[in-house]
Order: sequence, then structure tokens, then C-alpha cells
Amino acid sequence: MYKFVAGFALIVITFWGCKDEMNKTGFDLLLPGDLVSARKVTVDKTTIKSYTVTDEKLRTNKPEFNLLGTFNDPVFGKTTTDFACQFRVGVYHDFTGAIFDTLKLTLLYRESYGDMITPQSLKVYELNSDLNGLDNFLYYQDIDLKSMAKSKVLAENMYVPKFKLDSLTNKYGSTKKIPKDTVQQEINFYLDLSLAEKLMAADSLQRSDNDAFLKYFKGLYIEAGDLNEGGSIIRTRPMAAASEMNLYYHKPNDTTKYVISYRMNSSSARTSRFDHYKYLTARFANTLDKPDQQDSLIYLQTTGGLSSKIEIPSLSNWKDSVNCAINKAELILQVDNKSLFEIISPNDTIKFTVPEKVILSLIDKEGKIFDSKGSLISPSDLALGEAYYGGTYDPKLGTYRFNLANHLQDIIKGKGNYGFYLTTDNKNAIFRRVVLKGANSKVGIRFDITYTKIK
Repeated sequence: MYKFVAGFALIVITFWGCKDEMNKTGFDLLLPGDLVSARKVTVDKTTIKSYTVTDEKLRTNKPEFNLLGTFNDPVFGKTTTDFACQFRVGVYHDFTGAIFDTLKLTLLYRESYGDMITPQSLKVYELNSDLNGLDNFLYYQDIDLKSMAKSKVLAENMYVPKFKLDSLTNKYGSTKKIPKDTVQQEINFYLDLSLAEKLMAADSLQRSDNDAFLKYFKGLYIEAGDLNEGGSIIRTRPMAAASEMNLYYHKPNDTTKYVISYRMNSSSARTSRFDHYKYLTARFANTLDKPDQQDSLIYLQTTGGLSSKIEIPSLSNWKDSVNCAINKAELILQVDNKSLFEIISPNDTIKFTVPEKVILSLIDKEGKIFDSKGSLISPSDLALGEAYYGGTYDPKLGTYRFNLANHLQDIIKGKGNYGFYLTTDNKNAIFRRVVLKGANSKVGIRFDITYTKIK
């Protein structure tokens, strides 16, 4: 069975490498007279329908990165991201006679999405409720973290993201036009010493056993304040070694400077909150979630933001084409170039990085996008590998492409055709957005089919 699947995949991939002409490989396997014609057709774009929908609720437990900040996107409107996290003790410290000096929280980050001129308020609170760190416990983007925290503000930082750039050498691919950051950045919060006093007042068990410590100190909530214009979202690295909370202290008649570090690790519970304010200020607010009011553009956004639905009813017309072998069926989505840049001041233009990859899945006959296990319903083409299937952004052509040859063959064999669900990859850990040409735009959405007709 494995050899058959591998052999079939090889044949399909060989045909995929064709351009407009049909590749002749494998034609000698057909009996004389079996081959009638080889053709390429493009689905009439007026028969394709596309529209933007609010994404499904997103799980936010333990993402690879935690996002922080408020950003007013000129197209997508306002988004706020913040998070809560646990800290764990490492080496036991004896605080007998100790006097605290400083309690500092440090968060590392490597990316900022938005402008680097607008200061925004970042506040830190102590959690008053437990965070559940079990893998099977689900937190979602709409969690009310503020209600889980104490009211006292432990620290506030009016922060503007910054980046140190390399020397514009080509070692890291840096150029004058697109300079690249090679230095990790950090945000520091000097926390109210009442928390330092609490940490030093912990008993010996609470200072040596993490379960006991987490009952005593439940963690922190780092909140991003509101903004009416500008701003940015930074991608923090909570698992980095230097993302930590350090308590500095000294002892009488002792010149040694002591420090105890509390860190986030793989066992620490973390969860993010994402708020898109119902897209009230977005340019597409009047057409969102309205299949009968198509826009000429469709919109995708991470952080449980936006996805799109694409319907191609005419693919069902192929269901009786049992004498056709589908060699290539390519869905082509074009990025709207006008949405990639936005001037925010005479000397500052934002470049909006698009998702490296988008995901195309199927909608079932009941309108659902998830299977019984909670996974997106994938076309059979994905089983042949992502390199064959597609979905990666092509910066030269400004497109995302998907090969759906097997899926169209499945339709020929009688499988239903209920549409596609287009969404972003890595939703809960990276902030990205992209605007694509919709079905009723001048460019439209293309679906090219190359097939061989056999007697």
C-alpha cells in the first residue's frame, strides 16, 4: 500500500511540474487510442464567491511567544494583546536578615508590528486567581485577565519599541532599504516593593516547592493600555533565559549583592488575551460576516481575528467527468499591494509583513470547518506534503498558491463541494495580517485546471 501511495504521489508531482503544456511522462502507460486530449481551463471568476468572516475562537494556552501592545491598524482597526503568566522558583534562598532593594521584571522581544513612535502604557498586576497549566485545560482569546488580577498596579511603563540595527553589512541580509535587527531588545518594569516584601515573607516550603509557591504567588498580568491611534504589538519571548523577575537584596554587614530569579519555563502556565473591538473601525466593517455583501477584497489576520470563505460551485460540474485525469488544479490568491504600506507621518512609513503561510481547509456539508477531533478539515492534497500542496507566500509574485488536483479528483468521484476556509498560520504567537484580492475584484481569484481526457 505504501509503495502504491508513494508511486502515485511521484506521478502527481511529476505532472505538477508542468507549465501550460501537458507533460508527456506516463502517457506510454495508456493503451493506444485512450488519450483524447490535454487541456487547461480557467474557472470563470464570476462564478467564484469570497467574503471575510470573524475567525473561530482561538486557544491561547502556552503560545511560543506572548504578544503585547495595542495597535490601531489603518485598515483592520484596533487590536489589543496582553497576557498572564506564572513564575517558578529555582535555587532555594535563605532570606534571614535580608533587606530587599529592587524587584525587576524583564521581558525580551525581537519584533514590533506597527509604528515605533507612539508610546503606550504597559501595566503589571499580581494575579489573584490561579492559572491552570494542564495541557488539556483550554484558555481562549476572550479570557478576562483583568478580572483575575488584583487592582493594585505594581508597575507602569510608557514604552516605545526600539531596535538596534546591524552595521548594514550583508552578513544578516541587511540593506539600507530594509535594515535588519540583530540585537535582542528588552522591556524592564521596576515592580512595587510590596511584592518584594511578599516574596521574601514566603516560608521555607513556599520558597523550595513550586506547587506551594504557585499557591502563594499566582503570577503576573501584563496589561496593554488603550490607544486611539498608532501603537504597535511586540512579540515577547517569555521562555528566553533573560525573561525573568529578579529580586535584588542585601544583608547587614555584608557587601555581597544577592539576587534570586523567578522564571517562566515549559511547566509555567501562560495565556494571552486578544481583543479586536468587533472591528468597529475597520474599513470592511459593513461587509464582515455578510456573505451576500461581497467586498472586492478579503482579509486575514492572526490572533483569532479574521478568516475568509471561498466558494466555487462550478467545481461540482466536474462530478460526472469520470474520464478526466486531473493533473493540476491551482488556486491562486493575489495580495493587494496597496495594503502593504501605510504612511503614518512625513518621515515614517509602516511596512506590513504578511503571513509567511496561510492555510486552506474544507467546509463540510453542515458548514463546519473542524472534524470530530477539532482539527481543520484538510483537502487530500495536503497528505502529499506542504511543498506540493502550497500556501507559502511568494514575495516576487505577491501570491499564495494551492494545488488541489486530488481534491478535484475527489469531487469527480462524488465527494461534496461545499467551499473552502482560508486562515492564517501560527495564529496565537505571531501578529500578521494580509489583504487579498477578492473574487469580484478586477484581478479576482483564479482557479486553473490542467487535465487529461481519456476514452
